[in-house]
Amino acid sequence: MSIEPAEELCLWWGPIPGTDQEGFLDDDTPGATVILQGGYASGKTMTLTAKMLKLSTINDPIPIVWTVPDWGHVEDTILETLKSTDDDNDGRPWFLEPGQFHHNERKHRLEWVGGGPILFASANNPDSIAGPNVAAAGTDEPGKIKHSAWRNTIARVRHPFAKLRQMVAAGTPEGLNWLADMVDDDRPDNVHVYRVTTEDNRELLDKHPGYIEQVRANATAAELEAYLAGKVTNMLGSLAYPMFDARVHYRPDIVLDRRLPLRVCFDFNVDPLSCVIAQHAPALNGHEVRVVASVIKYGGTTTSVVEAVAERFGCWMPGYDIYGDATGAARSVHSNESNYDVIRKRLERTGAPVRMHVPAANPAVALRLNSVNAMLRNARGDVRLFILRSEPRRTCPNRDLVRSLQRTTTKPGTKEILKKPGETDTHPGEALGYYIAKEFPAQEPKSSVAVIRAGQKHLASVLPKPDGPLDKQILKVTEEVMRYGSDAVTAIRRVADPTFRLPEHLLNVQPGGLR
Repeated sequence: MSIEPAEELCLWWGPIPGTDQEGFLDDDTPGATVILQGGYASGKTMTLTAKMLKLSTINDPIPIVWTVPDWGHVEDTILETLKSTDDDNDGRPWFLEPGQFHHNERKHRLEWVGGGPILFASANNPDSIAGPNVAAAGTDEPGKIKHSAWRNTIARVRHPFAKLRQMVAAGTPEGLNWLADMVDDDRPDNVHVYRVTTEDNRELLDKHPGYIEQVRANATAAELEAYLAGKVTNMLGSLAYPMFDARVHYRPDIVLDRRLPLRVCFDFNVDPLSCVIAQHAPALNGHEVRVVASVIKYGGTTTSVVEAVAERFGCWMPGYDIYGDATGAARSVHSNESNYDVIRKRLERTGAPVRMHVPAANPAVALRLNSVNAMLRNARGDVRLFILRSEPRRTCPNRDLVRSLQRTTTKPGTKEILKKPGETDTHPGEALGYYIAKEFPAQEPKSSVAVIRAGQKHLASVLPKPDGPLDKQILKVTEEVMRYGSDAVTAIRRVADPTFRLPEHLLNVQPGGLR
């Protein structure tokens, strides 16, 4: 069945004035990705339909492609929307009369009077989306489809004679998935995000004033953020790091201190293999951790990651302190070297001291999570963990760590981390957690006279003898000086006590105990 083009066509539907429906429909930026996030019944389906018809008209006769979650979506949603009518105006069609379009179900192709053909593709089989070049592409409910389906869809937008190349999508956010990455605050300039809420659809609420309460009665608070406000939110479970707040912890003013050792922390998952590099120093409310860099490699190896660390920091004279997953100490049948053997040998070749802090067994997950959260913000409100932010944010080396802290969730009713097949978010946070749990465990570490005496013996062998006996306070100050150096400890302690002075035997000590 052929459809004759119309000389003039007027659509009855229009966007709701003063809402982002207008912005989404009117955005004609070439090459842009234009996304409409919407709550239930916010009008996003009709707005996307109008946008696709507009792109089809502008690019006529070049085809465009429209990807849907499954083939049933074409019949049940798109064709029904094209045929929908305004019952308040004698049943006038919002978009098209039945004779103004034809859907070839076998070829998944829509012909209509106002523009070029619209080709449908199903996200159920992402590999089948490949095909001829098109002028523009649209996706319905992107939060419900695989990222590969989206990538294959937009890869077809390459027709050389397209008048307006655009990639558009509309739907309700469905948790912290690939779509959340695309629409977050550090998205590229060519990604334009618009949002409509259920309350924006005043016509619906006039006819069904109880609709919002109906949704509220059957949804959690997190679901309401998505289903009514169209916002990206966590709907998978309890956050593993609820104390993390990017506005507080992710900062541009973190400085790499060349006087302090580097704390290099590993998680040996293959995809990605995660390495977080931090420093810690005395602060007014205890020790403060500063994450200065990350090396996150998808499909990477231990050798490639430690090589990147060595190239970046070289002979770091205060030394490298190594932490991480205890499983990295195991040797495989293919090699006599463990992951930590590889790390130690490569960093020792830089000429810097290397100290290993790998446990025989990993700490309990609950301890690790509690320790990180206590550093993020403890019960007194102390914030003692900060992450360096660099611009542009989308390419910041620490971005994967921040996303890990924002998105990692726990299994319902447990302190176990929820890991779905193929997920990549949890690993950078775990790398950091091994280090935090080792140095700053949430449980108060137990000490004994034997431990104190051992510390006295060790320190006495390194430093000149003090004039008097070593007490607990002197031991604490001595430990700080050995780690951070005389100057750093004096500066920090004088903030609280301007009269503070180090004992003579602790003067002129560099970080790591060097003189």
